[in-house]
Amino acid sequence: MARIQSPPILSQIRVARSYTEQNAGLLALKDEIIGHVQRKECWVEKGILETLVANLHAVRSRSPPSFDGDGPASPAGSTRPLSDHELVELQSLQLINSFACGGPSFLPPLHAAGAVKAILSHISPAENPSQVVLTALRALANIADATRLAPPGSDDTTALSEALFKPHHVSSLYRILASGSTALVVQEQKCLVSRLISLLCRGVQQQNMLASHGILDALATILASFVVQRGEVVPGAEIMGEADGLINLIPEPAPLGADLSLTLEAISTIIADSPYRSCMLICSPAVVAVFPKLGFTPPAKETRVVWHALETSGLCNFRARTPGAMDYRLPLVPINQPRSISAHYTQFPPLGFSLSNDNLASLSVRSSSGKFMGWDTSRFDTTSVDAADEESESPLVPWLIHLIRSTDGLTRVNAASVLASLFKAGFTFPEREVAISHLVVPLLCQMLKDHDKEIPPSARNSVLLDHDTVLDWAILERTPTVLARLVADSDLLSQAAYECGAMKTVHKLLKDSYEPMPNHLEPRQWSPSPERTRGGEEGLPTCRMGPPGRIPLYAHRIKMRESSLKLAAGLISLKEEYRKNIAEQETVPYIMESLSAHPRKPRSAKEKARADKSAEDADGPNENSPYGVNPSSVILAACHVVRVLGRSVSNLRTTLEDHGVATPIFHLLRHPEAEIQVAACAAACNLVLTCSPMRERLLELGILCVLCEHARSQNPGMRLNAMWALKALVEGADHDLKKQALEELSPGWLIQLIITDTEDDALHSRMSLGADDETDQDMDTDALDDDDSYESHLANLDHIRAKSVRLQRAEVQITKLRETELNPVRKARNDDMAIQEQGLNFIRNLISSPSVPGEMVDYVFGALGQDRLFEILASKLHSKATRPYGRRNNLSDSRIVFPHAQVIEAVIYVLVNMAASIPKHRQLVIAQTKLLKLLSSHIDSNTTTVRLALCHLINNLGESEGDNDGVMSGQRAMELRKLGILAQLEELERRDASIDVRERAKSAVWKLKASAS
Repeated sequence: MARIQSPPILSQIRVARSYTEQNAGLLALKDEIIGHVQRKECWVEKGILETLVANLHAVRSRSPPSFDGDGPASPAGSTRPLSDHELVELQSLQLINSFACGGPSFLPPLHAAGAVKAILSHISPAENPSQVVLTALRALANIADATRLAPPGSDDTTALSEALFKPHHVSSLYRILASGSTALVVQEQKCLVSRLISLLCRGVQQQNMLASHGILDALATILASFVVQRGEVVPGAEIMGEADGLINLIPEPAPLGADLSLTLEAISTIIADSPYRSCMLICSPAVVAVFPKLGFTPPAKETRVVWHALETSGLCNFRARTPGAMDYRLPLVPINQPRSISAHYTQFPPLGFSLSNDNLASLSVRSSSGKFMGWDTSRFDTTSVDAADEESESPLVPWLIHLIRSTDGLTRVNAASVLASLFKAGFTFPEREVAISHLVVPLLCQMLKDHDKEIPPSARNSVLLDHDTVLDWAILERTPTVLARLVADSDLLSQAAYECGAMKTVHKLLKDSYEPMPNHLEPRQWSPSPERTRGGEEGLPTCRMGPPGRIPLYAHRIKMRESSLKLAAGLISLKEEYRKNIAEQETVPYIMESLSAHPRKPRSAKEKARADKSAEDADGPNENSPYGVNPSSVILAACHVVRVLGRSVSNLRTTLEDHGVATPIFHLLRHPEAEIQVAACAAACNLVLTCSPMRERLLELGILCVLCEHARSQNPGMRLNAMWALKALVEGADHDLKKQALEELSPGWLIQLIITDTEDDALHSRMSLGADDETDQDMDTDALDDDDSYESHLANLDHIRAKSVRLQRAEVQITKLRETELNPVRKARNDDMAIQEQGLNFIRNLISSPSVPGEMVDYVFGALGQDRLFEILASKLHSKATRPYGRRNNLSDSRIVFPHAQVIEAVIYVLVNMAASIPKHRQLVIAQTKLLKLLSSHIDSNTTTVRLALCHLINNLGESEGDNDGVMSGQRAMELRKLGILAQLEELERRDASIDVRERAKSAVWKLKASAS
């Protein structure tokens, strides 16, 4: 193919005398390059991208948007003819979009030309015609897709997401999602916005911005429109809506072109791991309108008989609440679990309405509006709304379970993802966990098996994939992550997944993700000019192509590697049996390689022992390794798996030791990314325990110095995990190591960690400096002042909320959760409390010395100061006054903060270990009258572990060693009686709800009475 020469077109575009002439040149260029990558490369080298971006800026500056009836501000979806300057904008955006479709190698010149900024200036539907907005969104989506396939180091979408999720652009996204137009062009815009949110929204700050600026409400309204379309609005919603003014918030059925899967995925992305944002979804006005919390009587007599029979036999329990209409759309699930959920799953068919549309139609006829289930209105009770509305479950939860059962593909996966967020946030009834274990987990496990197909030959080295392959890969990438979120820390759900074969699936997916790929770069098309190379240093950045990207198979395997590791960690988080199983399946070699950014071939422990390590380790990192390059997300997931595996003493002594996990974890402690250092510290906590054979290896590598360095970090998560690991390291250690640890950490820094509210003080300093800056303080709330659409929406909601008791209750609940989750003061103090707790536990383990009692107690007294240490312990037991942080409050005012239960417990166990030492130290403890009085005020604590710790302390103070200590023991008993502690213990012995506390109190009372006598 000869080199393309098209200077007339370029000149026509650059020096056109009119928009018409310029538009003709753009059309000619589009005909020239569409579908031809090499021609695109040639035109990039000619500098066309800079010209296209300049066109967009020049047209916008010369032709400001008009706001009359014929301008861009016309109703969304209008198809009026475009003016000449709008056609130039449209053609320029289409050309930029075409270049973005060329792949990752076009990203460097696009970014250098400022294409993203130019595109973002055309996404506002208030200023641009629908066709222009649609093309701009397509270009953004294609740039995001190309970034995913970019070479390692260039595949980060952070810059793109930060550019998109700014207040004025978020206003434009809200206008698109909130549009009531049913035009296909607007529906495609909504789909693209939902997709961009799913691709680019990362981090709590962006999630909160989208939630608080109306995006989540707009998505919830779209979701509600699908509920209406399916005819699944809760019966009685119309009457309830008329009563409290929410009837107009029930949307019209979802129009043609709307996408339920993308809507669910965007919602899941925003609400992930947040009770506050999950509550915003449940309490969104449209969701409240279509899902009122009403009691319901099923129309089928047989259904009522079955439910009553199962309740009578104790197989299910809905007597504690009134079942809603959505509950009757789900099969009843017995409370008593069968041994094998997978084997008995089919024994529980639907007992109410069949999923068949024919059966549903035979039972009811939908209303003419198509919004409501066609059940007789006499079957629901609008007066049975729970007064404690915020504590009841939204019908959205059973509807999501029903949706999971009645759909397939990505719609099912994304619905399960939303359900997982609501379940983990605590917005489900306790018995719903049983239903999820029977009705959701088996379906997700089966999806992994059904879509795990052999990769077609055409997809192994191609950048173009067929629809079925794209769907299969997307399901394999997302389903393990969703399943991991569901089963983590749930014994019942992890058992359900395990019995459905999830552990074997994890092993297979991880193994497949490490299948070697000899070539993972996109294939280079043949050219008669082989001397032309990409990514050279010649030319301007806007005219220079970037390096070739990766093929989709490579990106798929990396993503599947990450999600499989997350599922492995979720499955084995609770049970030793599952940790043993994952080791037996030879999954650990793949986990070990995932700890490295440049993995090699996974090898078993025996293969590693036989390998010539010196020869292999001599090879440096290989960017083109057939096993790919692990991004930070994979390394983080692998660290979490190691942390969970390390909870097993058996794994510490065999599997992890045999695979040499100590060395890679130690190297990650020095990783340049702080997030990975924090995860490595967490993984090291179990590796440095006394029972771990890797402890000595890690000490040889110098982990003590590294942990002490991290304990002085400015990152609160780093300080917390480093202190946690140090606490584990000194537990059961010899005295020399304990002394070395305290000296390396520095006694002064340890005291500062415990007594200083570091994060609290830092936050106060920042807020004090900005206390007079009204603009900065109100940035989030004032950012959308120019968005008339959103402001009018809020004003309308305020008017409706004044009439609706349901929305008022919802607002109270959202406010409480917002305060709990987003209050920076609360977060700072929680961080401080957690770090102080670990600092006290570090002292607790330092002074514990069964072999030579008393030596380490005296050493700590000498290092920290005896009186100083007791003062510190006393200061942690009483409430204190702190400063407020409200902008309009006087910073000299104070608030009362009560001691944290975990910190109180840590203080008590320091004293427990002192009292377990020698008689001299027991006498020192009993001499701290002020400290003991403070402790006595916590003996009726609501926290069981605090009461139990106090019983341990009194037991140790009542110990007597020989005749000399007998007299002092009696004195200690008399002192405790004077303080009223003996009477409090007797009360615990009689009435405490915990049998452990009662038994310990009984022992302590006996010892004190025996000593006193």
